[in-house]
Amino acid sequence: MRQDIDLEDEDDHDSIVRTFHKGAVLFKEGQPSDVAYIIKKGRVAIYRLVNNKRVGLGERGPGEMVGEMGAVGGAVRSSFAEAVAYTEALVCDQRLLRTMLLKSPRPVQLLTGYLVERVRALSEQITDRPSGNAFWSVCRVTALCWQGAVRSGAQELSYAELSRTLKDILLLSQIEIDAVFDRLKKLRLVSLTDVQGSFSREDPLLGRKKPGTKFVRDRLLRLPDADNFLAVAKNVAREYRDRPDFGVDLEFFDLADFAREAQSSPDILYKKIGYREIPEDLFFFHKARAQAYIEAMGLEFFRQARRPRLAAADLARIDDIVNVDNATLQEAFSALGFHKVAVALGAAGEAAREKILKNLSKKIAAVVREEAAALGEPDEDEGADVEKELLDRIKAIKGLAS
Repeated sequence: MRQDIDLEDEDDHDSIVRTFHKGAVLFKEGQPSDVAYIIKKGRVAIYRLVNNKRVGLGERGPGEMVGEMGAVGGAVRSSFAEAVAYTEALVCDQRLLRTMLLKSPRPVQLLTGYLVERVRALSEQITDRPSGNAFWSVCRVTALCWQGAVRSGAQELSYAELSRTLKDILLLSQIEIDAVFDRLKKLRLVSLTDVQGSFSREDPLLGRKKPGTKFVRDRLLRLPDADNFLAVAKNVAREYRDRPDFGVDLEFFDLADFAREAQSSPDILYKKIGYREIPEDLFFFHKARAQAYIEAMGLEFFRQARRPRLAAADLARIDDIVNVDNATLQEAFSALGFHKVAVALGAAGEAAREKILKNLSKKIAAVVREEAAALGEPDEDEGADVEKELLDRIKAIKGLAS
């Protein structure tokens, strides 16, 4: 519920001011709604996670309140709130909120209760959608419905009926559908005309019906340029696809998406995960699917990890030595000598450094550390030469063909 608050009045209360850095979460969906926040400085984004998808519900700024719906209604949080910039906010508990509400006129109290229920109902309408691009999917279905209407002689589409069709096919919420058509209307790709309606009531004095307050019963949708609608919509969808204010964002993505984002490949990421170069808190498992996989494979499968047979392709850079057995490394290091091992240590990543030092005696490891520190930043050409020599020696010892 959007509302502006007089911050000067609020300072008279014993409210606590909390600060949130950019990216900090004020509250999460499902948590108890014990407090609300009045924003003094900064901005806060409101969103829901719907089956791995982040559905934006809007932003709040200075003078506006977040978290009041659950705090007033006593329900658990129905959404997430995240600071999109450094934010300062007054913390208002339920007692303070109810005191403020009780001081309001009775009609305002009734209206607040109605709005709480209305917003809660709208929030529950947000559903998952299988399409990765809702804009383009809505346009395609709309074009098909328009073609069917034209064949039957109709000149417009009922927006209410089209919305029901889109919900059934794409599993979109009305909020998402309205957002797409608002954008299409601004781009003049569709036109929408309101169809007015009204409730009539019986006049006890005159004995006849009198029209009541008018409301929008439906909207009529037309495609001004039906022949080029899809072509233009496709270009628009491509243009807006990467904008943060368009559609919803994935809160999680899989390893292949991670690789594309990092301009890498899943194979390289697997190695980096094995070397512990990527933090483990970046990876999550779908609980139900993980439990099903554990059951299918059996517990014995997870009690030991067997390293795949080493191949020449597995040794492309110095960090790949973590896949090599200790005996082979010790033989290779012995042939290299102290200085070259120190150069290798300086060029290696954290996991490979640990592997090198683990395969040296304490005395030799101390000498190698000192020499590596004295060398400072390793010379790229010397580092490349040592890397190649070390890997070639390992391959020769293991009998691997390059």
